[in-house]
Amino acid sequence: MKSAYDVLKERGFVEQTTDERLIKALFAAGPVTCYIGFDPTAASLHIGSLVPIMSLAHMQRNGNKPIALVGGGTGLIGDPSGQTE
Repeated sequence: MKSAYDVLKERGFVEQTTDERLIKALFAAGPVTCYIGFDPTAASLHIGSLVPIMSLAHMQRNGNKPIALVGGGTGLIGDPSGQTE
């Protein structure tokens, strides 16, 4: 059975890694938790958001725990809108 890492690599989500053996061992050891943060100040999600969302879906389909974050901390880091002033 393929791991989520194998699926992501096969589908072109992974370009390069620093230690592929370690990553494969991590996925083989059991479920992996992953997360992606989205900027709550944006008007909407866009096509650039699709790739990370699809990677979360692949992770979940392979028995891992995906987390999608939308909220305060995500918007405060690097927020160029001036809304925090």
